[in-house]
Amino acid sequence: MIDKRRRNSRPSKYRPRTEAQKQRRQALWDARSDDRQQRARLTEEEALKVRLDELEGALRDTGRVGVHSERNTMPLDEIEDADHRFHVLKARVERLEALWSINQRKRETRGKIIIGGAVLAEAAEGRMQNDSAPIAWLVDILDRRVERVRDRLTVRELLGSVPLPLRPGGDARESAEEALKIAGEVLPDFDSMALASAMAEVEGEALFPSEVDPDDAELDPAWRAAG
Repeated sequence: MIDKRRRNSRPSKYRPRTEAQKQRRQALWDARSDDRQQRARLTEEEALKVRLDELEGALRDTGRVGVHSERNTMPLDEIEDADHRFHVLKARVERLEALWSINQRKRETRGKIIIGGAVLAEAAEGRMQNDSAPIAWLVDILDRRVERVRDRLTVRELLGSVPLPLRPGGDARESAEEALKIAGEVLPDFDSMALASAMAEVEGEALFPSEVDPDDAELDPAWRAAG
């Protein structure tokens, strides 16, 4: 067997490129870079157009309209500059992606509200008929699924006098202040939030997704780019 160290140390049978050859090769590579970038741009632009059509169709199917009917925008075919057309197309796709994401979250929230309303109606009907089974079933689910004190407090205020502790494993007779202190939670300042919302409406400032929900902060750049 050939020793790898000896094999790797053997001189190559190919002559190394001269500096002139290296410069010619680099010049040829640089000369073709524009063509490569143009081909990549065209491929990405076609993919963006397909995605734009998909998003607009999906938003229309859910009762939402696309970017062209929401804003006074120029059709892409009328934008002559290729670079400007590409950036406009990319910004529109990113904005519709943001709209689609927000729309899906709203639909999910609405579905949860509908399901919750049906469950509450069932519990209320059981209470009217002096049937404690639906209430006990609902309280058992909430006790296992809801963890935060503020959420449990909201649920208990909504349902009335139900034996739901304000924290998992807590006493149902425990006050909100005691439960918050033990759990290490602080209720938000609802007065400040309402004031900030009212000021934004009066001043006519545009609200970005992060101002509605901090979890949507990643949508702000696309929102601004298409503005």
